[in-house]
Amino acid sequence: MTMNCSQLIVWLDANANDYTSSFRKKLTDNEHQCVKIFTEVNPCITFIETHINQTIFFILSGSFGSEVIPLIYHYDHISQIYLFCASIVSHTSWAIDYADKMLMFDHENDLLRRLFKDIEEYLRLQAEQYLKQANHCKAYAELFKQDQCG
Repeated sequence: MTMNCSQLIVWLDANANDYTSSFRKKLTDNEHQCVKIFTEVNPCITFIETHINQTIFFILSGSFGSEVIPLIYHYDHISQIYLFCASIVSHTSWAIDYADKMLMFDHENDLLRRLFKDIEEYLRLQAEQYLKQANHCKAYAELFKQDQCG
């Protein structure tokens, strides 16, 4: 990851290192995104806990869902959780408690479409805040403008 990103995509999946995965290719082909991939729970949790200054969009496989989500759900820097599973119905009993911050998907393109729309919305809000700051600084700078001598 060479970019300095304010937002990260974190993906936890035991099979994430399968380089033939179409999901992995689609997720990592976008050079404008910072993606961190994990195949084990503990390193992933440690990463999330140590990157509190970055907004995280967190994808995880259904096999890790009921174990991991209760551990990371309360972190404010996790913007959204995307559970990627083969069967949404098999996860609804435990997942209902996390429905305000977690979305479940069983099709990769649906997940990726929502993920990148969520990141777009996040970046547009950030841009609006920076533009407001810039306009404030511009107006403040005008207070110090001096008349030309002469």
